[in-house]
Amino acid sequence: MKTYLSEIFSSIQGEGPYVGERHLFVRFCECHRACIYCDTITERTETVLIEMEPGSGKFEQIPNPLAIDQVMELVRKIDGKKTNKRISLTGGAPLLQANYLQELLPQLCGDDHNIYLETAGDLPQQLKTIIEWIDVVAMDIKLSSVTREKNTFPAHWQFLKTCRDFDVEVFTKLVLSAETHEGELMEAVKGIKKAGGADTLVVIQPMSKARKTDAVPSGAQLLRWQDKVSGVLPNVRVIPQTHKMLEML
Repeated sequence: MKTYLSEIFSSIQGEGPYVGERHLFVRFCECHRACIYCDTITERTETVLIEMEPGSGKFEQIPNPLAIDQVMELVRKIDGKKTNKRISLTGGAPLLQANYLQELLPQLCGDDHNIYLETAGDLPQQLKTIIEWIDVVAMDIKLSSVTREKNTFPAHWQFLKTCRDFDVEVFTKLVLSAETHEGELMEAVKGIKKAGGADTLVVIQPMSKARKTDAVPSGAQLLRWQDKVSGVLPNVRVIPQTHKMLEML
């Protein structure tokens, strides 16, 4: 079995509660979302960019698509000394490749890797097929006032409940822009509490400036939203995209 990847590299985790941890990122091509703030190239690429020496900016190119044994060989070369705390599956949308992950993840776990899934959080059926190999889920809750797409709250709540049912560590991430609708935000927060419980961690991530939008929220907006969200869910943190601040992958 083969699939399309865009990048494999080692860097710091730039988002969420694990910010600063060393992760090995496996970035998948293709996404079913089109969030206005996303600057990640999600289309299928002819080659995969491989940074063998972390932070060097020097990339090898390997033709797409990649077989599972090719990915395993690359992971073992890049992380031969096991300096990365986790394998971060990112994209794009990794869960679009659930069939591929069903074969890849047992091998990664067999090599004693901890698996961190970055996801749009709206493909619950695909999640169920691989959740036994996942250690941490970084789950987006997408607001239509921010993404400019229709929100998918019912799928989000099913996804979050699945994580809880399988006792998998999960945190929710809300990317917020200056155009965030507070009513929609609070509807999402109440949904998080109902599906995931009052102890669910909420990360408010200020939107970074992108090619299609510069609606970056102000400090006053972020503090007000943190106060409002904290009235429903007590564990709320504001964490920006630190890797972009550092100009790192």
